[in-house]
Amino acid sequence: AVPPGRTGPVRQAHRPLPAVTRLQSELTALKEKAARLEEQSFARIAAQYDGAGDVLLITDPLEGDGVRRLCDAVSKSAGGRCAVFSGTDGAYRYALISPSDISPLVKAMNRSLSGRGGGRNGFAQGSAACTAEAIRAFFAGI
Repeated sequence: AVPPGRTGPVRQAHRPLPAVTRLQSELTALKEKAARLEEQSFARIAAQYDGAGDVLLITDPLEGDGVRRLCDAVSKSAGGRCAVFSGTDGAYRYALISPSDISPLVKAMNRSLSGRGGGRNGFAQGSAACTAEAIRAFFAGI
């Protein structure tokens, strides 16, 4: 029977099935493990560039804010300008960190590499529709 003032059956709150709860917990644990492994990998990469000065890295696609986090780790270790391009030819995401004003560099880079993006205070991020060879050529010329 439908209670007075109701137009349909009474809905009861449903709890997730135990299997769903277990899978959600497993997924959360795997995401946390992947994040820890990525941080360890970034620290190892950064250590390779200790004191190197200016660094350019071109990597396979990274998830989420991985481009920014890798760039941050390497720039701290290297002590100079760091540019990280992550993706494949025609579809790169980039992060750039520099101790000096990066505005002119970012504008020139975006023009040269069919890029979009910007930043301030020594940090910029965006995307570039270019090849790895074009990225290397641009940075070799500055």
